[in-house]
Amino acid sequence: MKFTNIITTVAVAFCALIATAQAELKIASVNVTELYTLFYKRFNTEETLKQQQEQIRAEIQQREEKLRTLQEEDQQIQRQYDPSLSEAQVRRLREQHQVKMNEIQAAQQELQTYVQRRQRAFQEMFRREMTQLFAEVQQAITDITTQGGYDLVIDSSATNSTTGIRIFPHVKSTFDITPEVLRHLNSGAPEGFDPRAELQRLYGAATPGAAPAAAPAN
Repeated sequence: MKFTNIITTVAVAFCALIATAQAELKIASVNVTELYTLFYKRFNTEETLKQQQEQIRAEIQQREEKLRTLQEEDQQIQRQYDPSLSEAQVRRLREQHQVKMNEIQAAQQELQTYVQRRQRAFQEMFRREMTQLFAEVQQAITDITTQGGYDLVIDSSATNSTTGIRIFPHVKSTFDITPEVLRHLNSGAPEGFDPRAELQRLYGAATPGAAPAAAPAN
């Protein structure tokens, strides 16, 4: 009986300690998606990425146009075939056709190699730039939470990667330090910087959460 009482006493004391720790725990929430979306540096970065994509597309189109021109030239050669042609004329057309086919194959290989090379380079640039931006967002969060003495900070915008459902369906607004972190993050922004106007300019939509530029498709 005494042993049972001792266990009960210890359990009650342990629960009391947990309750005290929980009461003293300082918690904050921050919307990382909003921070990134309204971070002044991301607009220049994504504008650069967007221009890079457009340049890649233009260069791909030039190579595709060159390939189409070669294919049309080969079709013109083939249309010259006629049963009335002499053997020498037919041989010359075949030689021209073979030369053109070699040029077409070389152009196709050049196009494929170029697309693969530029995609890899763009994806590496994209990864590097996004890593830097999110590192600065993380540092701003760390600065503010350290100054505020918070023990736990949750990302209120976090979602399940499989279902897309928010991990924290509800977070009290009193916990939200996003505005404070955003002010710190944008403290170096140019005078007159307006993130909503930048969203409108870059995406044609002034809504938070616009996705960053993506790697070009084949």
